[in-house]
Amino acid sequence: MAAKKKHSRELEKKRESRDASLLKGTEELLRLGVDLESLEPTVEAVKRLASVTAPSHEAQQAVACWLGFAEFAEAAELLLAMEAKATDKDLRREIRRSLFRLEQRGVSMPAAPRSAAPALAKETDRGYLSPVDSRGDQVVWFVREEGTGDYFVLSGVVNDRKGLVEADAGRVARPAFRDLVERTHRRFSLRMLPASAPWCDRVLHEAYKRSAHRRHPGVARYPSYRMEISHQIPEAMPCPVHALLGGEDLAQRVDLLETSQRLFEEAELSGWSLESDWIQPYHEAFLKASESPLVLSRFQQGERMEAAVREACEAIFAAEARQIYAGRLESMAYYFALDGRTGVAQQALAVSWAIGEGKPLALGELPFTMELTRRTLSASAQAEQARRREEQGPSLIVKPGER
Repeated sequence: MAAKKKHSRELEKKRESRDASLLKGTEELLRLGVDLESLEPTVEAVKRLASVTAPSHEAQQAVACWLGFAEFAEAAELLLAMEAKATDKDLRREIRRSLFRLEQRGVSMPAAPRSAAPALAKETDRGYLSPVDSRGDQVVWFVREEGTGDYFVLSGVVNDRKGLVEADAGRVARPAFRDLVERTHRRFSLRMLPASAPWCDRVLHEAYKRSAHRRHPGVARYPSYRMEISHQIPEAMPCPVHALLGGEDLAQRVDLLETSQRLFEEAELSGWSLESDWIQPYHEAFLKASESPLVLSRFQQGERMEAAVREACEAIFAAEARQIYAGRLESMAYYFALDGRTGVAQQALAVSWAIGEGKPLALGELPFTMELTRRTLSASAQAEQARRREEQGPSLIVKPGER
């Protein structure tokens, strides 16, 4: 806790120093007739700034900051040109901050080496991952060893529908790091497994890009936390599980798919269920099939319920759930591989591929997707039946099929 407070104070001091430099630089430019505060971000404005000779590092820093909000390739080109000439540490940091911001906004970067930026994925860097829980949340850590021997820990909670939902950072003394891992396990029942540092960095970055919570304080500070590590955008890379499993082509392993419902026997997947808004349109049909007033044999009723499950499964996995569960199972395949459960990892990865591609088994025939849909609909129906019983109170009438 003390280390976290100290880190917060350090960040606050840095912000104050930066704000003072930007204010000084803005005032100097104003005296030259350049009003950055009222200058609209256009290509013409970028060209105008390129022709201005800034009188100080602070003025250059103010220009670099402004360029980070001009989402044009010309702004990126000017920033790279400034970076090539910059010698001041704070100015270089401001330039990289703006380049980072532009890349996040989708501005294509000119092909130019930026070797001065801190390299990512040092041999001493570490990543840590938790399993993906029933809500689609996963805890991700990027850990960098500092010159003092202590660790800078960037942590985040990523959700496969909402992106980054929480982020934090702080410095942890080397002896306290092991305790942090163990305390996380005890307090949240999360086993954090050592993972690829570049991959963890990439996961956090991509989650921030699609986050719906960027204005939330716990997410808004992520870019400043990330800049403590590097100003470079993480490189695109495939999930490391493919390399860990030796590159075996699992796409045609029908044997893994036909028994894929066994994945729910793993403790990490046992509580998984579909989102309520996905299942809601099919809730009533399943409820009717399970509560038919007709006197049906158990086999007939089972057939009706199975048809309702299949219809829901095919519709749900034809939409948003398809991409989400393909990604979620790839993440879990990596987690299982890291934990030494190679067979389970292979099965999870095979199912991930099958969901994403819709073959070789149709999604309404894939045991994993059918079992997931069945579990969720059954839980929803049981909750509804319990609610009705509570509203109606006890009854002495025995209905057909009631046990």
